Amino acid sequence: MSDESYLSPIARERLARIGQLSEADQRRMKAKGELEHILSEYYLGNTTIEALWQNLKSLMESHGAEVVSDAQKSIVGTLRLQMNAEDFEKRQSAVLALETLKSSKKYSAIEMILGSVTALRKRYDEVWHQAYDQVRGQLEERMQESAEQARRQGILVDTEGAVDASIKSSPEWREFMSRHDASAQQTLHDYIVRITELL
Repeated sequence: MSDESYLSPIARERLARIGQLSEADQRRMKAKGELEHILSEYYLGNTTIEALWQNLKSLMESHGAEVVSDAQKSIVGTLRLQMNAEDFEKRQSAVLALETLKSSKKYSAIEMILGSVTALRKRYDEVWHQAYDQVRGQLEERMQESAEQARRQGILVDTEGAVDASIKSSPEWREFMSRHDASAQQTLHDYIVRITELL
């Protein structure tokens, strides 16, 4: 397998123009391509966290310590409120594992902020579910009465589907979700900035 086989077509095209770049730029571009490949394999589940750690250790030895920080920043940049728990845990573990490759003493601070992100994600889901269940309960009562009247007239009504559709189309619900999401996204952004500053 050639050294360039792991690169995307765009990266290969850039490499074709490499003669125009300085030697330092060429090294940075090569390190970036290798880093993207390593992280992609990890995200896809093709490598373990141990393999990720080992691959980044090798990359650090050949390209310098900054590739570890670059990897961590890239991983932190993919954190989302609504990503599944397994993907979030995978990224959190990777950031902390890679921190052990560095000589800095920031592991605990990074771990604490990542714990705050975990708590934020949990709170975000809890508030959403509580609000949804409350609105759903209120609408279900009203819809059950209407459905009962419709049944007496021989009309069957899917109250479950009607309740969910009513909630999702409600301007009040959309307004609530917009405010809830904006607030949580801002808090997540603030945490990501704080983590990035430590990397």
